[in-house]
Amino acid sequence: MDASSTVWIIAVVALIVGTVIGYLLGRSGGNDNRQLELIEQLDETQRELADYKEKVTSHFEETANLVSGLTESYKAVHQHLAKSSVELCDSEQVTRSLAEAMTPRLEEESAKEEEAVVADADTKVEAAKDESMAAPLDYAPKKPDEEGTLSETFGLKEGEEAAAQEPAQTQDFAERKESEPGELTKPAS
Repeated sequence: MDASSTVWIIAVVALIVGTVIGYLLGRSGGNDNRQLELIEQLDETQRELADYKEKVTSHFEETANLVSGLTESYKAVHQHLAKSSVELCDSEQVTRSLAEAMTPRLEEESAKEEEAVVADADTKVEAAKDESMAAPLDYAPKKPDEEGTLSETFGLKEGEEAAAQEPAQTQDFAERKESEPGELTKPAS
């Protein structure tokens, strides 16, 4: 083997070894880039979530302030009406009831009343849904102490009712008196 073929063999082996080393280094460097991209995405998502939470918090704070202002306005209107009615009305009873209405209630009582109103409203809504969703009746509804529409005496007046309760007289065809043709027969009484 001569020196030039040895140089060629060393060059080819060095090229193969360099290609393998470059490939392995390229693969390990690609994972680092992917990991960096994922970390950046995670950080961006966390920033967006924090911004969203901040917006939701500020929304509910503003809503609470507006509702509080509405409540204060309602109280001011109520107090104004109560004060005016006390000044304009002479009745002691009206004055006492309005004075009681003007006294501030404890927050617990207000909360209990609000819960009761909400529960009552929910019950009424459910009852209305049940009534509106009920199948149509094929009979006339009645109270337990009333007669139904299928009763024999339904709609009759008292005098007619007594006559309707007497048993109907039936004709006995054997006791029929003979009559001339064309003449109607009357039942025996």
